[in-house]
Amino acid sequence: MCNLYTLEPSLAALGEAFERFLGQTLVLSAGDATLANQPWAKVVYPKYQGLFVRPVDPADPAAGLEPAVGRWGLVPFFHKGPAKSWKFPTNNARCEEMASKASFRDAVKARRCLVPATAICEWTGPQGAKTKHLISRADGSPLFLAGLWASHSWEGERTESYTMVMQETRDGDDMHVFHNRQPVVLDREGAAAWLDCAGDYAALLRGPPPGTLIADPPEPVRA
Repeated sequence: MCNLYTLEPSLAALGEAFERFLGQTLVLSAGDATLANQPWAKVVYPKYQGLFVRPVDPADPAAGLEPAVGRWGLVPFFHKGPAKSWKFPTNNARCEEMASKASFRDAVKARRCLVPATAICEWTGPQGAKTKHLISRADGSPLFLAGLWASHSWEGERTESYTMVMQETRDGDDMHVFHNRQPVVLDREGAAAWLDCAGDYAALLRGPPPGTLIADPPEPVRA
């Protein structure tokens, strides 16, 4: 599972990456000042404020995407209480249960998003002396990960939040030697398919082609 990732590029640089890598326009409603009063963490832990990207018009994902800032750890709409009182670990959504689990099923149907990242982090080695591995794209492009988002309201306070979709690793996957779970890394076609809430996402639940990801340090440490 993923409990730490980084996101280094500026919003403008991310916009260029979305155009180049995904063929999608990142709509910045206020230009360079978009989200200026909503800072997001560059090193993101659960419950931190992170950046996610969603369709401007969910009915037409190809019409453009908008950036948003929210809590990493989805707070479902039905939670009775302030968002900070939500205690369940919902920063990861297991792909095999997200369509039926109450916390995620509505988002699977209508609120899918992309989570951009520079690198995701995993640890290996003995307890008390773990080694952190930064896992990124070998070509230097950002990672675009499948996510879900939600909006929660309580006594006039609105909180947006998001989660990463997680799947099992398999023999041959770049992530397999580091963990038995991995995010869903999307390419251009995969991102378009994921954001189409009317479409079937089953074919996207696989690791990227071998060699897509690199790790630093490159080898796991024995426990």
